[in-house]
Amino acid sequence: MAKTSLLIDQGNTRIKWVWARNGELEKESAGSGGFDAFQADCRSHGRLVPDAVLLSSVAGMEKTKPIAGFCASEWGVEPQLLESTRERGGVKNGYDLPGMLGVDRWLAIVGAVSRHGAPVVIWDHGTATTLDAVDENGQHLGGLILPGPETMLVSLRKNTKLRIPEILEIAFGAGASEPGPGVPPARATSGCISHGVLAAQLGALNQFLRNVTVQMSRQPVLVITGGAASPILPLLDFDYIHDPWLVFRGMLVGP
Repeated sequence: MAKTSLLIDQGNTRIKWVWARNGELEKESAGSGGFDAFQADCRSHGRLVPDAVLLSSVAGMEKTKPIAGFCASEWGVEPQLLESTRERGGVKNGYDLPGMLGVDRWLAIVGAVSRHGAPVVIWDHGTATTLDAVDENGQHLGGLILPGPETMLVSLRKNTKLRIPEILEIAFGAGASEPGPGVPPARATSGCISHGVLAAQLGALNQFLRNVTVQMSRQPVLVITGGAASPILPLLDFDYIHDPWLVFRGMLVGP
């Protein structure tokens, strides 16, 4: 592992990045934004030159090329474009065609096992919500994909005349009593919508756990990640680990 690495997660709408030294994330260096913000932040590090640049991208080559070009011109370092593989860090990809598993999702799975052990369930909240399970032998058991909380709200906003709450209101919902575990019925339309979205997310988790735990020798660790995870956390009345760094952790795991 290179002494100094720049880790880049290129999504469809924004870039996220963080520096690592000797295999450890320097969390205070993390940033996110567009390409201009990425360039400015990298140049703010002065003479710091990465020994390696690791790049995960789901955005396609059109958006990836400028990042690669910047790294080559700024430091003379060609980024290593990461892909989903049949095995990484002792985790065996459960897809029949391993390359079809999204690379960010794959790296989050690998990062979760590396950091938190197995068996493990990864519950990732973003534009989409994904659920993945790995048994105690490192075998990925497959997963589920459903619309994320905000995507559900956007769909309702687009296709109905209802007054839809913004994502920042979703945690407690208008018309609810005090926040607490579980999703109670609400007494206003906006609250019913936000509670319904949260209930759908929790219902998917419960269904997933019911199916995968019978394939494991013991109860899995639940690891929650993703930019849309925060509204979910106050509603949980069971043990979990919140780790927003899983994709970057997976990048640092060797093949």
